[in-house]
Amino acid sequence: MKIICRKYYDEVVRYAESIGDETLQECLDRLERWERQPGHPCEIELYRDWAPYSFVFKQRYPDGTLGVVGGLVYHGVPDRSGCYSLKPAHGWRTHT
Repeated sequence: MKIICRKYYDEVVRYAESIGDETLQECLDRLERWERQPGHPCEIELYRDWAPYSFVFKQRYPDGTLGVVGGLVYHGVPDRSGCYSLKPAHGWRTHT
């Protein structure tokens, strides 16, 4: 995983740990599994998003083409993510 926003990433990880929330790590683990798809490896690039504690990610293949572009979005209380959820929940969710 290529983390473009290291300082912000570290701050968000510390925040998740401070509130005892494991959903961020679950989302990151899922993206890392995407990188290891047999026969179709890629690198996930992680960028800072405008929503609080959230990220944009890009799935980039060895030839430079993009796959899925989405977000790891934090749904806090109140939810300032700007995303709609059928079943509102607290924590991080992958949006594509």
